[in-house]
Amino acid sequence: MKKIVLVFIVSLSFLATYAQEEDFHKHELKVAIGNSWWLYNGEEYDEIIHFNTSVSYLYRPVKWFWMGANVVNYFGNVLHYTQREYHINNEFYDLEKTKLRYSFVFAPEVRFSYVNRKELTLYSALSGGWLWSNGIDNDYQHYPRQIPYVQVTFFGFTTNFGANNNIFLGGEFGGGHKGLINFHGGYRF
Repeated sequence: MKKIVLVFIVSLSFLATYAQEEDFHKHELKVAIGNSWWLYNGEEYDEIIHFNTSVSYLYRPVKWFWMGANVVNYFGNVLHYTQREYHINNEFYDLEKTKLRYSFVFAPEVRFSYVNRKELTLYSALSGGWLWSNGIDNDYQHYPRQIPYVQVTFFGFTTNFGANNNIFLGGEFGGGHKGLINFHGGYRF
């Protein structure tokens, strides 16, 4: 009986070692473009549609878990307005100004993949950090602000191709400051 248990334990250890040695790419570089509808200054405005671009690096220590960081840059709507400047001698000048609403984010990310095939990866992710914004709103106010940044990716996928399946295209559906839908592409090594 002892021999059978010993053979069983040794067999399981070989199977576990074999499963861990399965070849997968540990590093990922990703470029994404997406949209973002979000609340600005606690009030919802009609023109709050931000287009964002992001660059991400993720490291995968095990096949199903990824960790890394995102750098996201938002470009919002352009605000046109006039500003009147008064001088001491009761003269005034009307100036026309144009401001672009923008924001910058650096955020750590964790990703959990639940389907890992050579051609397809399905995953969910969570990202959080700080968003720095120029603070321009439709009331023509300008004051820099920092607000918490959260992005939950409910469903993401990548289609892998190339000689080693290391080039990928994909998309994400989620909620948070990064938006509802993002499309991305990248390289794994």
